[in-house]
Amino acid sequence: MQIEIDGNKIEAKDGAALKEIFSDNNISYLKGTTIGVIKKEKETSSYLDEFLVKTTKGSFVIKINDTEEGRLFKKISKQFEKKGVRWKTSTLIAIGSVPTDLKPTKEEQTYYPWDVFFTLAGFDNNTTYIVLSKKIQKGSYGTKNTLGKITQGRHVLALIEEEDEINSIEPVEVFTVEKDFETTADLSYKPKNGERIFTHIKIKLQDNTPMAMEHIFSLTKDGQITVDDVNESYVASQSLIGFDVQNENSNLRKRNSVSVRTEGKDTGAVYIYKKERITTPNHSVAGMIVSGSELIEMLKKGDKIAVKTMPLSLSLLGLTQKEAEGKLKAEGIKQERTGDTSDDAFIVEQEPPYTSEVIKNKSAKTLGIDRNKIIEIELYEDVAPNTVKYFRKITGLVNKPIGKLDIQFAHPTVSLVAFEGGSVEAGGLTPENTPINVSKRGDVGVTNMSRQHKGLIGVRLKEDKAYGPTGEEFDGTNLVGKIDLDKVKIDFNNEKSIYIKEIRK
Repeated sequence: MQIEIDGNKIEAKDGAALKEIFSDNNISYLKGTTIGVIKKEKETSSYLDEFLVKTTKGSFVIKINDTEEGRLFKKISKQFEKKGVRWKTSTLIAIGSVPTDLKPTKEEQTYYPWDVFFTLAGFDNNTTYIVLSKKIQKGSYGTKNTLGKITQGRHVLALIEEEDEINSIEPVEVFTVEKDFETTADLSYKPKNGERIFTHIKIKLQDNTPMAMEHIFSLTKDGQITVDDVNESYVASQSLIGFDVQNENSNLRKRNSVSVRTEGKDTGAVYIYKKERITTPNHSVAGMIVSGSELIEMLKKGDKIAVKTMPLSLSLLGLTQKEAEGKLKAEGIKQERTGDTSDDAFIVEQEPPYTSEVIKNKSAKTLGIDRNKIIEIELYEDVAPNTVKYFRKITGLVNKPIGKLDIQFAHPTVSLVAFEGGSVEAGGLTPENTPINVSKRGDVGVTNMSRQHKGLIGVRLKEDKAYGPTGEEFDGTNLVGKIDLDKVKIDFNNEKSIYIKEIRK
């Protein structure tokens, strides 16, 4: 029988299971991730009562009302293309004009923010304008009903000036694929002739979004994404919510594009789009799915999806100087070793820090240190999830295998060492996993929001029955993890910074 796997035609034995087919054809599969199987499919398209209006200052969407004016707009919308702003006030924007057969009326109407309606200049339907309402207002504009309401891209109205114009007006087209499909993670599944199988998606990342690119690398560092939210427009992964990314590219979010939310309560979430969404300053478009998009249509909440990226990450932290040399050489990139330059030294910092810049510069500077100077830490994610999230953010462990802490002070009298934190980021650290009876040697703690020095990070060097690792009383301290100090080969009193590596047990 003939089947298709990730776009490649495969000849397989009748009755063969996926495990056998994958093995015979050297197809890699990440255990536990979702496999999509399309048995039959037919693509159709339809139009919603929505129109995408593209202007010289951005795009917005009008949801059309079932009124005489709304029905007329559907017929004549193309006539407003290349029409400019005729006038603008604090309450409205008028664009046009075109002739219509609307019957003029002098009745006063009330209009609300984001309403869209026709106005007849001088009550003459030969000069019919589209009006975008910015504030609640009353007036006699020559027509009875609104034609629609702006539902997306409302921020664009504040940007439009009198020299701007409409570039295009298009009905929003919705593609629907009628599919007979199923998903599985069971390699005993036996495909039938003609079935199409998808094991992963591939994302091509944009080199003009270096921060968003690294954010995607962090999300996919295990080669997969967990689907936390699904609706008709997108699937989303929320595991990096709370981690800031600057907006580098607020272009139109097209079907199959990938974006990072840069503002709002879900800042840090990553979205993959099943249909086009308008431009917004709250999202940075980081890339596009170039293969496996069919799998996105099949996903449900809780699924894990295998992901490959183009390019691959060139983060060198945690590698030896020799390993980094090999990785960079394979990409035609020159390495400059600093610090401990021996082959076995571990890389703890690199310059430039972003993959896109390394590729652009064709060179990378790598700082190495003796592997014995990297401190291993076990984090208590199960009992202190919010504090662990804060700790990973401050140290960089959220997207790097090696984190860094700058020493604020080492205090031999009270037997602790304290590190710089972030008081702003720690503003929401409520007490969790506070010490009971004793703070043990090697405990790592964070001062919670109940104290003035919230966000301070500390390590207890000696057991104490009254104060935690940051010198605060127990109710002001969240225990975030522990370090085996017997394995630490550095003197805190003589260091400015330490490098740490998370271990999982």
